[in-house]
Amino acid sequence: MFPTQEELKKMGNKERLNVFRRYFAASRYNRLIIQQNLLRTALDRSLIARVKELERAYNKDFFHMVRTVSYYGYLEEFLAAVREEDEALQKIIEAYEKRMSQSLK
Repeated sequence: MFPTQEELKKMGNKERLNVFRRYFAASRYNRLIIQQNLLRTALDRSLIARVKELERAYNKDFFHMVRTVSYYGYLEEFLAAVREEDEALQKIIEAYEKRMSQSLK
């Protein structure tokens, strides 16, 4: 569960950054669950509605998080965590691209 405004206020910058990192770790996990359910729709078409609902909830949660940290006054710290997460994801993407291009040779 995400900390309250008072809990965030009591934290230092590094502790809040770790909260945001944990949020992004949970976000990556949720994306994997969505991907797994998407793949399973090939076997069970009834899961399509579940995938759509998971996607909707995932996106809604992210936009809510952005609004919340902005309202609490921690948007800049959150954006620092966003940039960090973006760089990490870029490295993962590049590793996949490298592996995929090598497997095609």
